[in-house]
Amino acid sequence: MKTQVLLLLSLLVVTFLSFCKSSAPVTNAPKPGEQYNPENEPPLVSTLTIPINISVDELMRSLNTKLSGRALYEDYSYTDNGNDGLMMNAWKSQDIRLFFSGNTIKYRIPLKLWLKKELVLGTAAEAEGELALNFKTTFSINPDWSLNTQTDVEYHEWIVSPYLKTGLGNMSVETLANLGLNRSKKMLAQTLDQYVKQQITLRPYVQDAWTALQEPVLLDSMYEMWVKTTPTGIAMTPITTYNNAIRAKIAVECLNDVSFGKKPAFRENSNLPNLRLINDAPDDYQVRIATDVPFPEAERLAKNMMVGQVFESGKKKVKVEDIQLWGNNDKVVVNSKLSGSFNGNIYFIGRPEFNPQKNQIEVKDLDFHVDTKSFLLRSASWIFQGPIKNQMKKAMTFPMDENIRELKASVQESLNYYEIQPGVVLTGTVDSVTVENTRVTPSSIRVNLFSKGRVNVDVKGL
Repeated sequence: MKTQVLLLLSLLVVTFLSFCKSSAPVTNAPKPGEQYNPENEPPLVSTLTIPINISVDELMRSLNTKLSGRALYEDYSYTDNGNDGLMMNAWKSQDIRLFFSGNTIKYRIPLKLWLKKELVLGTAAEAEGELALNFKTTFSINPDWSLNTQTDVEYHEWIVSPYLKTGLGNMSVETLANLGLNRSKKMLAQTLDQYVKQQITLRPYVQDAWTALQEPVLLDSMYEMWVKTTPTGIAMTPITTYNNAIRAKIAVECLNDVSFGKKPAFRENSNLPNLRLINDAPDDYQVRIATDVPFPEAERLAKNMMVGQVFESGKKKVKVEDIQLWGNNDKVVVNSKLSGSFNGNIYFIGRPEFNPQKNQIEVKDLDFHVDTKSFLLRSASWIFQGPIKNQMKKAMTFPMDENIRELKASVQESLNYYEIQPGVVLTGTVDSVTVENTRVTPSSIRVNLFSKGRVNVDVKGL
């Protein structure tokens, strides 16, 4: 019985020792440092050229609707305008006609007039008539976004000659009315300029658009794809007229970023710059966008392919337990945690590049890090000679085709018909999206995209 017990104990000891021998001690190859090249890449400045087309017919329709039934001029004093002893009110009687030529507007305003003239001994007489005033306004936009106008009354023409209401009947007073109008022309022009200055202030609208442009936009909810625009400058070409439309081009210089995941931080650039006037701008927009493949996302894709895989060399084998990525200057380090005949971490390193034929990021020349290579040659050369490196190369590919396709489709969908406000519609096309270069950042593999296309803003009403 004693002999059987000893044999059993001996068998248990041998089994235990064999088990301990089959599990290699934990050991790690030297870990490559995490470091990044200084941020010396110039900003990816984009130029958005936005042609503006304003229909003169639509502008006249909107203007006539807004001014319908409103008094355009009111004077209830005998003592103003150099103590002229004349009161005068004016209403729009017919539609206003506009004629544009460059930065000059000529317009014909038909008016119904009421006049009251102070006579001797405190008496007064009233007169009514209808005439058309023909104005010319030259305008410009100042660098601070204020509107500068210079208006002159070119001439007037009577539609219905003015008549004086008296107890004996109506008496024509066209000569007297002409005298009053001639004296009032300068004052009428100044009143119009003052009205424009008070009512048309461009800066608040441009400031609102400047700020709203910077709010991150969710292009695709499924992929949590966001685009963030940060404008840096704005310019405009001279205003011209063609085919009964007012035309100009607005050029916005900006920085664009595309990211995946949670909504990016709203980095507001609240400083609206002064307006710059330029002679011309390209017809198409040229947008440079930085889109990131975050390291956690790249790790997830690599883990899907590698974690759980077993690699054998003769009687020895290892299993991939985990994958971790970080940057080492312009390269990516792949930390592979193994278990089995070798327990510990080994490191691969390679440079990420974009493959335009396959629309994917590939880590080119992926190989064992030089310290890992020396370590394995001394302690586990069988891993160095095995198939794990080739399989890791296949895992270090990150498809961008879907991202680029989704980006192009999402932007195009927005550009098909985007109503900025009632009567103001933006349309456009995305002609191409290509990759310019790839680099490593502290948090991601960054791909710089370049997109070209056209946009247009039509103003059909104000």
